[in-house]
Amino acid sequence: MSWAVVAKKDFRDAARSKALWGLTALFVLFMAGFAYLFTLFQTQDQGDTVLSSLDYVSFLASPAALLIPITALVVTHKSLAGEVESGSAKFLLSLPHTRRDAVLGKVVGRGAVLAASILVGLLSALVVVLALYDVFDAAVFGTFAALTLLLGVVYTAVGVGISATTKDSGRATILAAGFFVVFEVVWGFVPNAVHYVVEGSFSPDVAQAADGAPYLDAPGWFFFLQRLSPSTAFSTATQSFTDSAASLLPAYDTVPVYLTGWASLAILLAWLVVVPAVGYVAFSRADL
Repeated sequence: MSWAVVAKKDFRDAARSKALWGLTALFVLFMAGFAYLFTLFQTQDQGDTVLSSLDYVSFLASPAALLIPITALVVTHKSLAGEVESGSAKFLLSLPHTRRDAVLGKVVGRGAVLAASILVGLLSALVVVLALYDVFDAAVFGTFAALTLLLGVVYTAVGVGISATTKDSGRATILAAGFFVVFEVVWGFVPNAVHYVVEGSFSPDVAQAADGAPYLDAPGWFFFLQRLSPSTAFSTATQSFTDSAASLLPAYDTVPVYLTGWASLAILLAWLVVVPAVGYVAFSRADL
């Protein structure tokens, strides 16, 4: 369990440097603040409206899918590259730690730092919801909390994996920023580009189901490509498991397995494993 020693040291270092407390304050302000702001928006726009935890989840899912990846990448992108660049990685690996222990320990340690901060933020939001909202669904809030924590851990693993591929902290910053831009900004256009090549139109048509609900008239692979982004996988899993937003999927008699919430969850877990594994392979071959 040598990786556990690395993880504990990483967590303690974050606590001593007050990074843990800063992250915790950020997520308390973000999650509890949004919970309160939502009550103001709803009462101003709709008057006597019934506030529910489901509405809050729908409101917070998109901002959370933006803030958590950015925060995780900032916290982790120099986790190994910075140590290699400063020379402290040689000291770390001179102890009875292998390079695998270093990568796994960094993922667990920094993941624990981020998860603890997110959890406190969620608990502070829960206090606001219980105090000010009319309807509370424990299953919905608990599911959203679990998926939010998972997104934080996934992006922690991505950041550490990226950091493990290079010995230069500046390059690690560029790679982390590039990953975010590609998969959280540019990726939204990739399914449309493929749709243009295959179907001849950049955007699928918006059709109307028998019950009047709108949906995108697109093949299944279009929606699957959208969900390959970690944040979109998080959003669609949240939507699927909490019914927190309207779906633009066609009215399938049976939703294909690859478009279910479980498939989105599997995509998140794949990111959790694949990027650190690639980083470990690069790190294990690097000349330190």
